[in-house]
Amino acid sequence: MIKQVIFGFLFSTFFSFLYAAQLTDSQTAAKNKGITLYQQSAWDSSQPFLKIAAEAGDQKAQYYLGEAIRLSNRYTTEEARKWYEAAADQGDLYAMLRLSSKSDLCNAMGDCATKSNEEWRARAIKIARERADEGDTEAMVVMFTANQGLEWLEKAAESKDSFAQQLLASAYQRGQGWFIVPGSREKAIEKWFKASAEAGFPPGMYLYANYLYEHNGDMSEIGSWLRKTAEAGHIDALVSYALNVAHIPDTYGFPLDLVKAYGFTYLVSELKGGGASPREARINLPQIAEKMNAEEIEMGISFAKKWEQTHPPLSYFPPIYGY
Repeated sequence: MIKQVIFGFLFSTFFSFLYAAQLTDSQTAAKNKGITLYQQSAWDSSQPFLKIAAEAGDQKAQYYLGEAIRLSNRYTTEEARKWYEAAADQGDLYAMLRLSSKSDLCNAMGDCATKSNEEWRARAIKIARERADEGDTEAMVVMFTANQGLEWLEKAAESKDSFAQQLLASAYQRGQGWFIVPGSREKAIEKWFKASAEAGFPPGMYLYANYLYEHNGDMSEIGSWLRKTAEAGHIDALVSYALNVAHIPDTYGFPLDLVKAYGFTYLVSELKGGGASPREARINLPQIAEKMNAEEIEMGISFAKKWEQTHPPLSYFPPIYGY
């Protein structure tokens, strides 16, 4: 039985890789650009790039294109549903969950659905359970997301899935789960935020830093996590880190570095997506510039461009199945 499971996993992994490899270099570049823009909340701008890869049959691009269209329109349009169905037909569990939503206007009106939301939900849970039983932690998270029990999320976290670890800490923070011994909930929250942070998951690092701050943790440790999160390209963390490096204010004892502060703030200010951080960065930029001369400002812009070339794209790191 174990050999069959392993063979099945390797077989499916091989053919998934083979299928993904069918994208041309230009299609792959378009997919990556589209996902980057999507993760910066530039939902409209992401769609032409995602569509190139989605039309070539890429499952991930199809799902994100559906998401981008839904978020741009604030509801699941017929076109968004088309791309969710294309991804779901290739086994994308999150696309199946979107199609199973009772709040979907298509399901409510009954005018653009090829399967009912109940059918999609049953299919998502069946496939997710099968994959979860084989050790797929993403499928375990899907089982939790589909309200099949907190134990699935706990199992994924115990299996060292860094996203599941952060999600579990957040779930405990919201009051989910049972803790009899006084103080054990707080210990569990800290444990899983820390595990996610130490695994290098940027949202986990950011939330762990926030947790330590709210619980009067060591300021140097909080600052260290903020710096690591910012250097990983987390947009919100980068704005905060830049202000602290500019000593507006000097909360964590970072050395004053106006060039770096200006560069990071400039990068965020140039983003075209949504969210409060780009707007905040545009407000912060003149405050930092007041402390600098023209040459230092040019150095800041130059630093920003070089940093951008050697680091991952800036991102809000939204969850795959988010808002």
